[in-house]
Amino acid sequence: MKSRTPVFIVFLLLTFVAIPAFAAGPYVGAEGGAVFLQKSTVSQSGFPDFDLKTKTGFGLGLVGGFDFGTYRLEGEFAYRRNNNKEVTSGGLTGTIGGDFSTMALMVNGYYDFKTVSPTVYPYLGAGIGAARDSLKATDDVGVTQVDDSKIVFAYQLAAGVAYNVTKELTLDLGYKYFATSKPELEDTSGSKAKVEYMSHNLFLGARYSF
Repeated sequence: MKSRTPVFIVFLLLTFVAIPAFAAGPYVGAEGGAVFLQKSTVSQSGFPDFDLKTKTGFGLGLVGGFDFGTYRLEGEFAYRRNNNKEVTSGGLTGTIGGDFSTMALMVNGYYDFKTVSPTVYPYLGAGIGAARDSLKATDDVGVTQVDDSKIVFAYQLAAGVAYNVTKELTLDLGYKYFATSKPELEDTSGSKAKVEYMSHNLFLGARYSF
C-alpha cells in the first residue's frame, strides 16, 4: 500500500498543474448555422391534433462566459426561425405561410476534453433557460390565422469539436438539441392550442478569450 502512495500523490499534483495550464479566463463569442425544426404537434381541446411542418431555418447566438480549464460556464442569447411549410391532419395536407421562431436566454455548462489534445478536442454541454416562442401562421390566401407568442421553459444538449487557432481564438463546430415546454398560443378567433418546439441545430462558432 505504501508503494502506491507516491504514485497517487504524483497523479494529484499533475492533475492540479494541468488545470491552470488549460485555463483561459473570460470569453465572448458568436455562433450561427442551420436549424431543423422537428414536426410540431398542435393540440387543441375538442379538435383532432394536427402536425405543423417547417422548412430548414437559421439560428444566431451570442455567448459570454468563463473558462475554468476543462469546464466552462456561459450565458447565451439565441434566435432561431423556421418558415412554415404545411399542416397535416387525418391524411390531409394543406399549405401554410408564416414562421415559427424563438428567442432564448440560456445558462450553459460545458466539459472540454482537453486532456485528449489542448488544440483539437471534443466537448459536451447542457443548458437551461427561458424562451419566447412565437408562431405566425397564414392560410393559402395570406390571411393571418395565428400571431401569438409565449415565454416558456427551455433546455438544450450540446456536443461538438473545438479547435484553438491561437491562444485567444477558438473555433468550434457543434450540434445542439434545443427544445421548450409547449406554449399555449391563441389564434385570431380566440381558440388556444399547445404547440411543440423541438429542434436540431448545426452551428459554427467562434470564441475569443481574454
